[in-house]
Amino acid sequence: MIATNRCGRESKSRCCQLIGALLGTLLWCCLDLGQAQLQPQLEQSSTKIDWITFPWSRNNRTNKPTHLGAGLQLKDDYDPADVSGFSGFERHPCRRVCQQGQSQSCYYQLVVHNYRRLGAECQRCQYDERACAAENCIYGDGVSSPVMAVNRMVPGPAIELCENDTVVVDVLNYLNEPSTMHWHGIHMSRSPEMDGVAHVTQYPVEPGEVYRYEFQADRSGTLWYHSHLGWQRGFGVAGNLIVRQPHQANPHARLYDYDLVEHAIMVQDIFYDYNIQQARNILINGKGRNHLSQLPDQDARHRYERLRVTPGYRYRMRIVLNGIFNCPVEFSIEQHKLLIISTDGNDIVPVLADGFFLTSAERFDFVLEANQFAKNYWIRVRGYEQCEERKLYQGAVLSYRGAARSELPLGDIMEDQRGRELDEPATFINDFRFKPLNASISALRKSNKDKDVGTVSLRSVEPVPWPSYTKFLTHYSSLSMRQAQNGEQLFQIDEISYISPGISMLQGRHLYQDDGYFCNRSSLAAQGRNCAREVCECVHVIRLPAYRPIEMVVANHMDATHPIHLHGFTFRLVGQGVLGSLSDLRNIRELDRRGRLSRLSDDYAAVAKDTVQVPGLGYVILRFISDNPGFWSYHCHIESHAVQGMAAVLKIGENYQIKSIPARVRC
Repeated sequence: MIATNRCGRESKSRCCQLIGALLGTLLWCCLDLGQAQLQPQLEQSSTKIDWITFPWSRNNRTNKPTHLGAGLQLKDDYDPADVSGFSGFERHPCRRVCQQGQSQSCYYQLVVHNYRRLGAECQRCQYDERACAAENCIYGDGVSSPVMAVNRMVPGPAIELCENDTVVVDVLNYLNEPSTMHWHGIHMSRSPEMDGVAHVTQYPVEPGEVYRYEFQADRSGTLWYHSHLGWQRGFGVAGNLIVRQPHQANPHARLYDYDLVEHAIMVQDIFYDYNIQQARNILINGKGRNHLSQLPDQDARHRYERLRVTPGYRYRMRIVLNGIFNCPVEFSIEQHKLLIISTDGNDIVPVLADGFFLTSAERFDFVLEANQFAKNYWIRVRGYEQCEERKLYQGAVLSYRGAARSELPLGDIMEDQRGRELDEPATFINDFRFKPLNASISALRKSNKDKDVGTVSLRSVEPVPWPSYTKFLTHYSSLSMRQAQNGEQLFQIDEISYISPGISMLQGRHLYQDDGYFCNRSSLAAQGRNCAREVCECVHVIRLPAYRPIEMVVANHMDATHPIHLHGFTFRLVGQGVLGSLSDLRNIRELDRRGRLSRLSDDYAAVAKDTVQVPGLGYVILRFISDNPGFWSYHCHIESHAVQGMAAVLKIGENYQIKSIPARVRC
């Protein structure tokens, strides 16, 4: 009745706006109290109503000013279950030559949905590889299996940017389960709520919802995006994120002639159907030979990724390992040397090698000089640990222009055909196969060959960002595993298995007392609990001060290597080694006090990374400045290990130092 009376006094359009707003408020939304300041506008008849709208995005309106460029057209509605309009970004305007001082606003749409490798849409593709793109068929290795695709692609479409671009990505969840998207390698210093970790920096995106991620590409390099919830990354929700620099700012620009997205490779170990207990194959950009068949590697029925090069030119190539299992891989190219120039998106002093090793989430960039005879060569990926148990390997084809496109290289993929170079010992980078040593950095084992180069031996092109007299606050951490009473295998950090909270830490941090909601090694010890003897499961949060030089000593109590990833920061690797004794590792603090843990000298430009392998029964020493307050995930990047508890959250700084995230409308 009140609304009817107001309709008699005011314009029809203003009345409808008022009624819509009131009904929307009652039916759908809980608003931040800060929005109450908009309400007096309703009582001013001369003022145009600017009420909150309620479209699909939970991230619709905030108090922050927009950083989007003028004229950028953002989509504000989506047709239900329609994925036909989503594809790759080959013609995207942000795919360009980067210029000094010129940044853009870049808008993308990613739909995450259930799909199938060799599904019903694959008709002619089964017999003619050229028909696969038109049919949106994911052929894979020729084994039909469910996947989770991004825009009908596995891996998802590559996103190419320039440093300092503003990125806006609408992620539409068409799965039947919640999802998020993590932008691996982006620090998110201005936008921690966009880091994409469920119940740490955001609430999960529910089925049928869209989440708008908006952030600045605050650094260059080979990065990637992937789901950060459950097993979705293993099912295929991942893609390359390439951020380039202007030529003037690129220290390696003169080393290569071409940097093409076609030469960005994502390697992934995969499972079939829903058997997430074992790796069944390794794919290169979603393709590869079928290990279930007895066909030889050279059989034309296998579908291999092909990389084209022109003789006489130099190409920058980017490799990402989307590792799901404990399957480190060795990467090499037949009869070619690789000039390694970057790791995890951070430039290093170039190292000429025959190949390199990758553990999950690690990346390497190298320059390949097309200086061999014009024919086809094998690109080789060999799996180790869990992949080695099934003798898994994979190949792709490096195809010189002038060679027959349809032909495959001679010989088997893993057959060594170095020919005249066989007398020279091969050099490999980042070998994960450490052996116990009582050794200094200089004696750190580098695989089975004297010429191999360990991760800690790599040198950054940039000096460390702190003076030599810096005093670091050292935090000791450990990786371990134990069995629960029900037989479940639990993986742990600091002997604690992580349980996800019900409240997103970043958004809800004022709703609870830390000591009553979180746990860590100190709080559990204060309660009289001994996690070395009993199972400890809780919301594991490690508190570290903001704006301090931090050193983390991470000890691995297990025989296998574990790749550790730290969100929000790039760290310097100043120590890495193997002790070989569990008792020594349990007393690593005392060993460090005695000087048993070697560190690089203060004037050494330690390599910068965001993911590093912690060798079995060994340790790593990481250093960084904690200048990015927030809640940052710290976890093993092997999918099963993270799902089963090998994760924690670093709370950097106090609540007042962490960015305030206004409440948002959720519809």
